[in-house]
Amino acid sequence: MMKIGIPLEIMTGEGRVPLTPEACRVLVDAGHSVFLQENAGINSGYSDQEYRLIGAQVVSSSQILYESARLIVKVKQPLAQDIASLRSDHIVFSYLHLAADFALVQTLCDLRLTAIPFESVLDESGHLPLLTPMSQVAGRIAAIRGASLLFRNRGGRGILLGGIDGAEAGHVVVLGAGVAGSHALASAVALAAKVDVIDLNEKKLQTLKEKYPAIETHLSTPEIIEALCIDADLVIGAVLLAGRRAPIVLRQSVIRQMKEGSVIVDISIDQGGCVEGIKTTSSETLCYTEHGVIHSAVPNMPAAVARTSSQSLSSAILPYVLKLAGSDLDSMADSPSAAERALYHAMAVKNGSIVDNVLQDEINRQ
Repeated sequence: MMKIGIPLEIMTGEGRVPLTPEACRVLVDAGHSVFLQENAGINSGYSDQEYRLIGAQVVSSSQILYESARLIVKVKQPLAQDIASLRSDHIVFSYLHLAADFALVQTLCDLRLTAIPFESVLDESGHLPLLTPMSQVAGRIAAIRGASLLFRNRGGRGILLGGIDGAEAGHVVVLGAGVAGSHALASAVALAAKVDVIDLNEKKLQTLKEKYPAIETHLSTPEIIEALCIDADLVIGAVLLAGRRAPIVLRQSVIRQMKEGSVIVDISIDQGGCVEGIKTTSSETLCYTEHGVIHSAVPNMPAAVARTSSQSLSSAILPYVLKLAGSDLDSMADSPSAAERALYHAMAVKNGSIVDNVLQDEINRQ
């Protein structure tokens, strides 16, 4: 049986917990030991006592947590305090976004541990079941956050996205028609904004147009991006290439032509960002202004709605945590279980060696 550890998240503004008490009950009932660092669930509305009641052991420090457990289940990538306690026998299962952080890749290799990124797990349909729930949340937050940054008292243009009688609606451009982009678009449509969406995938665009007839869809070219973004009040970057650094699609030359007080929200910042030169922001420092344009690029955007995000994430990862806890990694490659095969092929680092060919290609390109 596996000893599973849930450390307190220490990234700025992070309040999510990867497994709710209900999910931990399932693990305990399956015979596993669950260790929770004190207050790990508090910002998602889950007390230590709720975890104790289902049989989890609550420990007082991250050091004790890491010493007690072998399978470490986190939300965000390990930071310096976590890294100091990691060992070679640990299996880390979390969002890692390694294509945008080669220093972390080297650290994980030096520690000789095994790391499996949530965002690399593919199901049999080729979808990303552990990335999808947080992409949905991030997309919806991006539209809401962008709308609020357009308020004059936030430095924006003083635009109400939906407009009212006698006033025109604000203009939103969504770069990317994947999960995050489609949910950003849905929120912008619900706010009654004028919406354009740009993508390379004609089928995705067609599907969105059928669902939201009022939007305009465009196949991506540099010329289309420039023409639409220059006119936009809000640009939402939602471009993803699974396992790779996000491609740069919005250039500085375009940003310099955008309207003063317009807003860019880059959801892709976890993977390096799809906006040229954009700097990471945080829940404490939400945005900055450059060339008169407000930039927001928070890497843990779903943490703003920690309880909703934790519940959705926990539901998605629980079946995979059960498989990791109850199986041998080396036997997963040929397992009859689709979930176990997915976990095996999602491994980025195994016993200190990079085993993800896509990640290795990204490193070699640098």
